[in-house]
Amino acid sequence: MLNAPAAATQSRSENEPTGRNEVDEPEGFSVELLAPHAAFPDSVAAGFLVDYEESDLGPITSLLPFDASSVVLAKVTWQPGGTSGWHTHPGPVIVTITEGELELINERDCVARTYTAGQAFIDPGQGNVHIAANSSTTEQAVAYATFLGVPDGKPATIWVEPVEC
Repeated sequence: MLNAPAAATQSRSENEPTGRNEVDEPEGFSVELLAPHAAFPDSVAAGFLVDYEESDLGPITSLLPFDASSVVLAKVTWQPGGTSGWHTHPGPVIVTITEGELELINERDCVARTYTAGQAFIDPGQGNVHIAANSSTTEQAVAYATFLGVPDGKPATIWVEPVEC
């Protein structure tokens, strides 16, 4: 099950909506915090435009809040068949795949996108609900994630109700 530090993730009990279905639960997925919240000493602003080739919905614009507060750096590992569970992040995330491959599905278009070792992607965050899974039955997948705009003391990952795609 989930092996993630409190600074990088939010526990299920904090996320469970009242009177609704439970939030999704990761499986075969772990997060190693490499650098906890690091505050920017200067004012920082950034924006990303993510335009998926397979989507007719147009690009996603992600603006890092002017008061970025901090960043978090983590190593994320998916065991064979592992999944992150459906989740979102408070700000954009830059993800670099270093081992194996991941299948990423965003709720907005339900298109499966595969990223392999040596590739990177940007999750626009700010409500972009998605899931990442390792479809291999023999190899683990590893990625390094830089979470931007995570307020100090807040989780970098927030699990949500499962999505039907």
